[in-house]
Amino acid sequence: SIGGPFPVTSHRCHHKQKHCPPVLPGEGLPATPLLFHPHTKGSQILMDLSHKAVKRQASFCNAITFSNRPVLIYEQVRLKITKKQCCWSGALRLGFTSKDPSRIHPDSLPKYACPDLVSQSGFWAKALPEEFANEGNIIAFWVDKKGRVFYRINDSASMLFFNGVRTADPLWALVDVYGLTRGVQLLGECPPSGPLGMGTALGAFM
Repeated sequence: SIGGPFPVTSHRCHHKQKHCPPVLPGEGLPATPLLFHPHTKGSQILMDLSHKAVKRQASFCNAITFSNRPVLIYEQVRLKITKKQCCWSGALRLGFTSKDPSRIHPDSLPKYACPDLVSQSGFWAKALPEEFANEGNIIAFWVDKKGRVFYRINDSASMLFFNGVRTADPLWALVDVYGLTRGVQLLGECPPSGPLGMGTALGAFM
């Protein structure tokens, strides 16, 4: 059986959730689709050819990933949890970095976003509560101009995730496919109305 011990995450990865008003729309539209960075990723990460889906090969860590471009203020990073693995402790870690992933050597990435990366300047992340880390759930997260990070699960109300992100510099999304979370898929921007467009092209990969 798979067992611990598991790393103890720092207080920066755990905050009480607060319900907040819906996020305001961002200014402008992204120039290119948001994908995973093709090269800067943890040693256990497998990525599909579209750079939209990743999964962890083994273990419960060494699965840090980044976006391929900076995100806009208020731009929602939307992820579908495609694979959940039992018997681990903890789940997906989400956040942002002001460090260009193209300038980060993959071998220098630590095992964990929390507490390893968040203890370094220019990295902000937090653990998604385990009860939200179910297969099929869609998680959207974004940062506002005040450096507050919000998230939403499926069609639920948005909640404050954490704050303190420095927004003066470009920010890349940070996703750590940790613990219970084995695989995730990046989705496009949420359509203005109607059901969420999920797509099936990546089904075989997952």
